[in-house]
Amino acid sequence: MQKSVIGGVALVALNVSMPCLALDAKVTPYRPTVSNSAALSEPGWLEIEKGFAVQHERDGSRQSTLPYLVKFALTPDFGVLLGGDGYVSQVMANGTRLSGHGDTTILLKHRAVLDENADTAIGCEYGFKAPTASTGLGSGEYDWVLNGIYSDAFSGHSLDINFNVTKIGEAVATKSAYQYGWSGTVFRPIDEKLGVMAELSGSVRRGTTSLNQWLLAASYEWSSRLVIDAGLSAGISSVSPRFTLFTGVAVLLGKVR
Repeated sequence: MQKSVIGGVALVALNVSMPCLALDAKVTPYRPTVSNSAALSEPGWLEIEKGFAVQHERDGSRQSTLPYLVKFALTPDFGVLLGGDGYVSQVMANGTRLSGHGDTTILLKHRAVLDENADTAIGCEYGFKAPTASTGLGSGEYDWVLNGIYSDAFSGHSLDINFNVTKIGEAVATKSAYQYGWSGTVFRPIDEKLGVMAELSGSVRRGTTSLNQWLLAASYEWSSRLVIDAGLSAGISSVSPRFTLFTGVAVLLGKVR
């Protein structure tokens, strides 16, 4: 399944972008980490990220997803993100299976450059998660999201730090309506094509046990328009997922304006 996802998206990318090869455009991956960079994708170009992930929980249940993210930047500092899970398959500990499409998230993004020479910038993403998931695969309520980003570069490494708050639409008397999340990612290039990344992330919500995890991944720049990634993450706290395996691609599809 992973090969078919990567091959299919790569073929589309090559077909769409061939007429535009003379232009100096480059893909801007956010995946596979929890953290997003403050940078936006190439202005005026359509970019898509697509992946495949298998997550195993501590109670024996598991979930397979096909996450996606469509990015379009109006300018180098303003853009729109549309993402979610195109397909979700859940197998409960008792063997019960649910499958269908997931929720959809729509975000507006703004970047402010602090130091162009040092690649230092801050960013803000704000929007909502719409309850588009199939029955049993979502809360059925809208969630509102605000994410702050700090991105920097040092000694050949790239650093992305995110802090976010989500107003959860599902009302539960014993739990707070607000969930706070954090993540920090360091990316190190190995050569001109290959790079590795490490991340810590987590979330806190009053009335629940905190979630946190570590993540290790690698990415390979097949071309300036296509980046392939793969890796794994594992939970740290007792209620975090046991582990997740994932792979995917980020593709600059073509210029639309």
